[in-house]
Amino acid sequence: MALGELYAGYVINPSWELTPQILISPFSVSNMECFDPKTDCDIALGKEYLDKRFGNYKLAHKGRTAIAEVLNHYDLKSDDVITILTTSGIFYISSCVTKPIEKICKWSRKIEPKTKVIFVNHEFGYLYPDMKAVADLGYPIIEDCAHTFFTDGTKGDVGKYSDFVIYSLPKAFPMQIGGVISSNKYQLVEDTIEPEFNYILSKLSQYIPSLESSIEKRLQVYHLFEEELKPIGIKPFFKLEDGTVPGVFLFRWNENIDYPKLKEFMQANGVESSVFYGEPAFYMPCNQYLTPGQCSYMVALLRYYYEHQHD
Repeated sequence: MALGELYAGYVINPSWELTPQILISPFSVSNMECFDPKTDCDIALGKEYLDKRFGNYKLAHKGRTAIAEVLNHYDLKSDDVITILTTSGIFYISSCVTKPIEKICKWSRKIEPKTKVIFVNHEFGYLYPDMKAVADLGYPIIEDCAHTFFTDGTKGDVGKYSDFVIYSLPKAFPMQIGGVISSNKYQLVEDTIEPEFNYILSKLSQYIPSLESSIEKRLQVYHLFEEELKPIGIKPFFKLEDGTVPGVFLFRWNENIDYPKLKEFMQANGVESSVFYGEPAFYMPCNQYLTPGQCSYMVALLRYYYEHQHD
């Protein structure tokens, strides 16, 4: 593959200092600003939204710190097990989930004799298909909705059967920190009012008014990828159900695609993306702040890779 080659109007494989950056998170360098807690504390709308949606909740710095916090609610011993269930059921699970668990106890992808808690990961905005069946197993449940802030599903099962639900706000909005823990079973109280929490609430206050528009735009990006990439054999990994808002564009491709090589190519061209390990599948950004040019660029990259993968 040539360095700095022009393809479909875009420069492919530019030199590193001229490489764009397209993230799974809506955050970009254009969203960077100095937060002054003395003047930038219009937090009322963000707090009102969280109060209405969750009722009982608390803020956290990040999704992974929220995981660590809720795990500390249980009296877990080092040889206890947290069983992780995912929407797809494949083995792959992010280290953002496993690392906080490993600091406390063990984890497994199936029920073990020492299982104490079930951790349900709603992958990339797609809900686990049967939360009631999980609840019927009789274990405490934690739900990971890191990519699932916008998804409400059709059954309204999120949080219905679990002890805690965890959200990662930077995966939904252009912000650099922010997590939410909600619970229908345990009263949650903020330990302290930290400056970072005012940042989180002020950012939410800024973006909540365009919430419905954000959902609509994210779905538009998803459908654009779906249609533009169909001619080269790309198909969505999950079926898009009503009420589901994807956190990424997760797709299957032809059997002869070298996914690790695709990851290397896409990342070298500035697109945060990866292999969905354990399946012949791949994911890339699908957020509401992607411009038409950025979407066309990612489509062009995939078409270019398809044509040149054996070079």
